Amino acid sequence: MAAAEPSPPTGMGFLGLLSFRRSATAVASFDPAQDDELLVLDALQAHVAERLAALASSAVAQAPLLSLAFLSKLLDVVVSSDAAFRDVLEIGPVAAALSRPSADRLSGDLIDRAVKTLDVLNAVSLTLASLRGSYRAALTAASCLLTLPLHRAHFSRARRAISRLFPDSAKLAAPSPSYRTPRALSFSVSRNWSAGRHVHAMTAHLAPPPQSPSAASPGAGCGLGLALYTMSSVLVFSMWALVAAVPCQDRASAATNPPVAPPKQVQWAAPMSALQERIAEEWRKREKKGSSSGSAATSGLLAEMQAVERAVRELSSLLEEVAEEEQDEELALGMNEERAQDVVERAEALAAACQALEEGLGPLERQVRAVFHRVVASRGEVLHIMEHSTRSGSASAAAASGSSAPPHHHSF
Repeated sequence: MAAAEPSPPTGMGFLGLLSFRRSATAVASFDPAQDDELLVLDALQAHVAERLAALASSAVAQAPLLSLAFLSKLLDVVVSSDAAFRDVLEIGPVAAALSRPSADRLSGDLIDRAVKTLDVLNAVSLTLASLRGSYRAALTAASCLLTLPLHRAHFSRARRAISRLFPDSAKLAAPSPSYRTPRALSFSVSRNWSAGRHVHAMTAHLAPPPQSPSAASPGAGCGLGLALYTMSSVLVFSMWALVAAVPCQDRASAATNPPVAPPKQVQWAAPMSALQERIAEEWRKREKKGSSSGSAATSGLLAEMQAVERAVRELSSLLEEVAEEEQDEELALGMNEERAQDVVERAEALAAACQALEEGLGPLERQVRAVFHRVVASRGEVLHIMEHSTRSGSASAAAASGSSAPPHHHSF
């Protein structure tokens, strides 16, 4: 007589109940192989939940959310989640189900999102490279105002540099013509390319898998199907956050609403939802502020970049005041010591903001490139497994055409 299935705990949601029954079935059947499959599949969910929770807890409510440190940790989540997902792909029966209905549709969606992820990473890499050049020039502009006594030539040079590099907040990402065009990761971004449209396309058909696995679709339930949905969600969320932080081309067309709506029962739903809400709120505030000032706020939400923008505006405003006061006098003689000290302090603030951004952008650029190559490799592995599984399935079907033995299905 088969062992009776234990009673599930009370108060358990549908996804939890289904996971409990799957685990209970595996234990009752004394099938170590199937138990290992369940452990690896559940480990992916626990890993993503743990990393996102750590990311959410590291973002202090009062501090700006999208900073260089945050983006670095976010990209670490992408890499580590991909590693956990590859552990899932190393399980033979699980990998074989990638090409079966309806897991094949979820696999195809993940492959398509990986391609769009590469496009976004390519655009982000180009933007970061151009920002480094622009802010290095801003640092040069500030440096000519750091030493007393100040002369009219110093002020004129600084004002020309600021007006050329930062005409308004909507054009902060425009590369200076005096700097070399940065090399793209895979291709140059065309004028018609849109980061907003790409992110929107990544959200298409992003929905949890059906939670009623059957013999007809063993890989589409809360195991493999949820693993594919999890990786797609991580890619969509991370690229949306990058576009929010970095002023990519046509960033403003991206929706400010959270792009991922996971069911509450999923382990990583709460931290991802919390992060999305905070980023969306900052984005909406930034867009509203840009609209009220008469220009689109497309300069991005990166905290260090906004610090430079504030410092530029404050210094530029002060230089305009000085220019109006000292139109007919030599600055070295006509400007009082207190006024000169104000200029130096504003220039020091701009120099410090530029240096902080300069120091952080280099490592972030390298990390973006590393994630780009990681996604390329992961996408290739999924494609290889699906092609191999399809060929093996066709060969097995032909060999077993005369056999009446029923196929073995895995309940994941």
